[in-house]
Amino acid sequence: MPAFSVVICGANCADTLPAACQSAQWADELVFVDSGSTDQTPQIARRYAHQYVVEPWRGYTGQKKFAADLARNDWVLVLDADEECSPELAKELQALSQAELDRHDVFLVRRRNYIFGRHVRAWDPDWQSRVIHRRRCHWPQEALHDARLPSDPSRQARLTGRLNHKRHSSAGFSDYFSGRRLDGRLLDVARQMHARGKRCHWWDLAFRPALTFLKFYILKRGFLDGLFGLALAQKSALTTQLKYAALWTIQNRYESPSKPPADK
Repeated sequence: MPAFSVVICGANCADTLPAACQSAQWADELVFVDSGSTDQTPQIARRYAHQYVVEPWRGYTGQKKFAADLARNDWVLVLDADEECSPELAKELQALSQAELDRHDVFLVRRRNYIFGRHVRAWDPDWQSRVIHRRRCHWPQEALHDARLPSDPSRQARLTGRLNHKRHSSAGFSDYFSGRRLDGRLLDVARQMHARGKRCHWWDLAFRPALTFLKFYILKRGFLDGLFGLALAQKSALTTQLKYAALWTIQNRYESPSKPPADK
């Protein structure tokens, strides 16, 4: 059986952390990196983790890379504090052969997302690069969502087991539909898009939000979830509209293209 470390990063996550840590009990090591909790997170983390470390927030990519570098095993499962490793995924990881591990740097895992305790059908399969060889993968710098890349595309494979995201979360309206929160996060994304040469055109604002709605409500069958699916398709469309509106303001110098991202 291969040796795995599980690394979790988080702060003020006492409602979801017990489930996350319990889902990682199969691993040889659990590392938790706390970016500044003021609730019961430290006590919960110390109960489960082999290593508990406090580290100021380095950004989505930097924080997880820091945690992976602390692990004593080269193969690492990267979890958020509001995620769980399913039993099926745990068994699949423990069954990987040495030959499979030698052939790959990164394994992609499907994430099953929940909002208000309900599965978000339209967001499946949501592939995440969470099973990595920490010395062979590459960490691109992303403004919002972190990712890991293999040394060569041929050294990446997909697993069948899932991660469960926010299944036990107490998050409410402001966590999913807050305009202020969306504005701050999407400005960071737009700054990165601008730095990479992306520009907003009239058709981006005219058509992308509507196409995004059709994608999540019709093509990905959000309509099967009634008002819940409708609300989330509208949220996705609004997110797209705000992202390109932010890009437009940056390219027209109404917003600084170089302002550093806000803390988590």
